[in-house]
Amino acid sequence: RILLDVSQPYTPEKVQALDQVVAAMYTGTQEQRRVSDEVLRTLKSNEGSWRLVDGILSMSQDPNTKFYALQLLKEAINTRWNTIGKENQEGIKSYVVSLNIELAQRGADQQSRHFLMKLNETLVCLVKQEWRLNAWESFIPDLCTSAKSSQNLCENNLKILQMLSEEVFDFGPETMTSSRVLKMKQTMSAQFACIFDLCMFLFKSYVADKSSVRESLIKTTLNTLSHFLKWIPLGYVFETDLLPTLLGHFWDPLCFRIECARCLNEVACLKIGDDPDSGK
Repeated sequence: RILLDVSQPYTPEKVQALDQVVAAMYTGTQEQRRVSDEVLRTLKSNEGSWRLVDGILSMSQDPNTKFYALQLLKEAINTRWNTIGKENQEGIKSYVVSLNIELAQRGADQQSRHFLMKLNETLVCLVKQEWRLNAWESFIPDLCTSAKSSQNLCENNLKILQMLSEEVFDFGPETMTSSRVLKMKQTMSAQFACIFDLCMFLFKSYVADKSSVRESLIKTTLNTLSHFLKWIPLGYVFETDLLPTLLGHFWDPLCFRIECARCLNEVACLKIGDDPDSGK
């Protein structure tokens, strides 16, 4: 029960106790799982539990505990964002962005990549909340600019952009009000030039020197682009050198054929009569 006191940062001993509680959820007896579930649910519902996340992530070596810490943070973002104060909001944003950059640049094993994916989801939750308040409108330009600093970071930033596009255009109508979806669509559409420029920069860099951009990054770029092609203004498709670039350089190589085919399929499905500024 000492875990439920969130008035002070967790000590290494408390984090170790949390590791044991989380582990009991997976390996304990039925009664141990019941008690552990009660403790974890109660802690998650505590308004101040998000303050523990930094300490938990820095001291715990248990992947499941780390995932639980991210759940605490997402709970605060999704349900208490408007009540934690501007200073705390900025602190959370700075922490999540810094941790995301650190992990993405490092590159790691499968377990760490899974954690990074969950951290990406947390970052997208942040952006959705901030855009609802007409804040953090520099997120996409900042993401595209920082992407050019390293290929590891670039690949992860593209995955974040793809995730954000899915949240807004694919799942938005099911999870958000229509007015909120419209606002987020307008924001993404207005800033798509940054995303397009980044994709074309990567394509042209690869065409100029195949050793300068790794294959996995080009695949991620093509995959991300295939999601954007569902809604971007049509001028980006038919009034630029995007299609000649795809057909001329990424269709023939078998290593890119599947990803390139997804892009071309999305182009084939576009409704040419749509207003190019409609956000589709």
